[in-house]
This record gives sequence, C-alpha cells and structure tokens, in this order.
Amino acid sequence: MGRYSLFLGLLLFLVGCAEIVPLTGGPADERAAIPVDGTQNPEQGALHVNQNELQVKFNEFFTLNDPSNTAVMNPNAGKLDVTSNKRDLSIKWDGALQPNTTYIIQLNGTIKDLNEKNDTIHQFVFSTGDRIDSLKINGVVTDGFSNKPSNAFTVGLYDSVKDPYKVAPSYVCKSNAKGEFEFSYLKAGEYQLFAFLDSNKDRLPSIGEEIAYSTKFISSADSTFSHILASKPKNPLKQLQVKILNPGTFYAFGKEINESNLTINSQPVQIIKRFTSDSALIVLPSVANDVYTFISDQDTITKIIPLKDRSKNFSVSSKVYKNSWLLGDTLLFETNEFIDQLDTSLIIVEDKTKLKVKYDFLFSGNQVRIIPKSAIAFDLIVDFKMGALKGLTNKSDSIKIELKTYRTSDLSNLKLNVGSLKGRWVIQLMDGTNPIRTFLKADSDSVIEWINLIPVGYQIRCIRDVNGNGKWDTGNWELKSQPEEVVRFELKSKLRPNWDIEETLEMEPNE
Repeated sequence: MGRYSLFLGLLLFLVGCAEIVPLTGGPADERAAIPVDGTQNPEQGALHVNQNELQVKFNEFFTLNDPSNTAVMNPNAGKLDVTSNKRDLSIKWDGALQPNTTYIIQLNGTIKDLNEKNDTIHQFVFSTGDRIDSLKINGVVTDGFSNKPSNAFTVGLYDSVKDPYKVAPSYVCKSNAKGEFEFSYLKAGEYQLFAFLDSNKDRLPSIGEEIAYSTKFISSADSTFSHILASKPKNPLKQLQVKILNPGTFYAFGKEINESNLTINSQPVQIIKRFTSDSALIVLPSVANDVYTFISDQDTITKIIPLKDRSKNFSVSSKVYKNSWLLGDTLLFETNEFIDQLDTSLIIVEDKTKLKVKYDFLFSGNQVRIIPKSAIAFDLIVDFKMGALKGLTNKSDSIKIELKTYRTSDLSNLKLNVGSLKGRWVIQLMDGTNPIRTFLKADSDSVIEWINLIPVGYQIRCIRDVNGNGKWDTGNWELKSQPEEVVRFELKSKLRPNWDIEETLEMEPNE
C-alpha cells in the first residue's frame, strides 16, 4: 500500500472516512451546495476558538441527510446538534473544548441540495490553541479470512487506557470501499487503534459485530502504515442457537452439542452429522401441536413449525464435486430430511444411452450412497422418482441428476512442496470459494500429493493453524491475539488430463 503525502492543509483522499480537504471549507462540486466565502464562524483554520457552535452559509438551499450518522467531530466534544434553515447551517456541541487542540468537523454526505440531491464532503477545521496540529495516521482494514477490503468500518483512535467497548473514541472515521482510512490534524501522542462494523449504529462495538485492531499503540508522530485484520469474535456467552432446515433437520450451534445435553420437547435428539464440538446437524422429529421446545442446560428456545411446512420441499442433491465421478467411486447424495426408508424400485441409474446400471446402496442420516456395479462407458443419469426416499413426515420429490464419468486418464495429479510454510497449516485446494481437498500440515510435513483431480483452475488457501485445531480462528481482543493468518496462492501451471504437476509454495519475505 502506498503512503499519502501532506499537501497544504493536509489533503486526505476524497473517499471513505479521511476525506480531508484544504483549509477552505471543503471541495467544490459544481452541482453540490458549497459554503460561501467569509460566512464561516469560526473561520476555517481559526486559532484560540472558545465556543460551542459553528455556523456557515451555503450558496444554495439544501437539506440534511442523517446528520447523526454522517456528521462527526474529531476529537469528540460531545453530542452534535446539526440544524439548517434554508441556506444556513448550524452545528452545536454540548461538551467543553480541550485546550491547545485542533478540531475537525466532517460532513460526509450530510449536505444535499434541494434539486439534484447531490451530496459532497465538507470539513471544518479550527484550534483552541495557537496552531493547527498537522500529524496523521493512516492504514487499511481487510477481512482476516477472505483478505478482501473491509468497507464502512468505524475506525477509532482511543486513549491508551480506554476500553473501546465502553467509551467512544477520541478520533473516529470510516474505512472506504478499499478498506482505507486516514486521520489528520492529530496532536502528538500514542493511540490505541480499534475498528468495528457498527451494524446497530450505536457507535460502540457490540457482541456479534466484526472488529479489527492493532496490538501495539500507534504514534501520530510515526509514519507507520497500519494494516489491521477484521474478524467476528466468538460469542463468549455460549448460548444455544437453532436454525431450522425444513423439512426434517435443524442446525444447532453456539455451545457444546451432544445427545445428553440437548432435548426437544423433553425427548433426546438424534444427531445426523457433527461438524465441531459446538455445532451439529440434527433430526427434527414430528410433534402433534407444531410447537418445538429446544432445551440445553439453562438455554430454552421455542419455535412453532407448522406441519404443512414440514410436508414439502424434500429435496435430493448430488454431493459429488461438479456432478462428476471417477469410475469405481461411490456416488453420494444428500437430502434436507432424515431418511427413514428407501425404495430402490424408484431409483433408476442408467448411462446416457439408456442402458440400465446395476448398483448397491447404503443410506444413513440424510445421505444416500450408490455404488454402480455394471461396466460403464458413458455419463450417468440417476433418476430419483417421486417417493424414492421417505422421511419422518413426507416423501422426496422427483429429480434427475446427470453425472459426468471420468477415467483416471482424464484426471490430473498435483504435488505441492510446502517446506517454506513453517509450523502447522491447514492447506486447501480451492475451486473459487469451495474447498475441494484439505491437508492438515504438521511442522515436519514438506510435501502434499493430491491425485485424480478434475483439470480445472484451482487456487491454494493456507491457514496458519496456531492452536492446531484444524480450522481458522478469529482474533481475541481480550487476549490481544490476531486472527490466524490466511495466505492464498495461484497455481502457476494449468492442470491437464493425465499430467503430473509439481509446484512449490513460497512465502513472501514479509509473510
């Protein structure tokens, strides 16, 4: 990331939170309302200011756009009261101004003209001392997992002893679409940098909101560019949460889930699939009155689920990657219902020439496995007739699923040298956002071999597994730990049928 240079009154880039402008009252958009020269009180760049109101006249009539969220004063001098009368703007604050301090009032889209509704950015700067402070801090917020820019984060600078969860920041701005932020006109000092996605607009971070922070104090006299990583902290309350997956399953998460501590209407549950110790896919039983009470220890959740909602949308989907399979493999299908019975007379497997294919089968929970036994030369069609699968409350819909048949000679093999990745890593072969293969690398591992890959464009995602739990972990503000590092690689070679490809993953020097 490049650094931004100071220019006269310290220009800031004209997007996002830090859109500082020359000491003239704001940039002039030809169609937007702009301040009239000589009407601002206190005037732009004024010194020794001691008042609780700023007034300015604009060159045309305007309206106010959500000033409680678009008008900000840095540092904070209390609640802002922004009012207008035709072309006049008044901004009052209810707190006392600090001595020898530069203040900036930013209006980011607050002013809109009456006709075109154009908005622009205005900034008013004054000082209670004998000079305008000229220091700055800038940086970028990115998502700790996806590495994408984090837009619209509230970025705050706090006194080093303040708790961001309890007090408002001394200086505040927002990140722009590129995740960039910048503070200017700062007094010399050290600050705690903390950002959050203010979903409920209460101007304080709340449980469930994404946060990002620096684990070191940031100095306004230092030119260091700050790159902070955003993540959503784990819910410390450990409360049961339930998501219904009609017609016949639900997802339970938020605390440790097992058959002994979770009941539905006082009856034990049946787990279909466990994802982690605190998340599982579970059978949703049938009850007479449509009322479901989920209880886990002290947590109770009651939901009304009408039987009519449970007697429809019994779907079947292929869990074979890209609806393709390798000769000799098992075909895997998944439903959104617990499978109670299976009727093989209603499951027809044939190749595209309509030749019937004999098969064996297994079913368990919400999954069906089909193992073709006949010799196959062409692509397959698996036809689930209406009612082929029976759940607790209904039968499956009719669906035909086409599967492309691959032979070993159609596929590629990939060898990765990963010796430069020191320590434990979760290394995943990615097709877009979908992990196709996963390897848990120990410190001693230096080579990964993945065979029988469909020759498409893949990427490699590597998660530095600091705690060795085999998954990505968010940051922890109380422990001042950062989200686990995620690094992505593009394969240099294109996978081709019947080829063996070898590549080496090299970490950049700063990684």
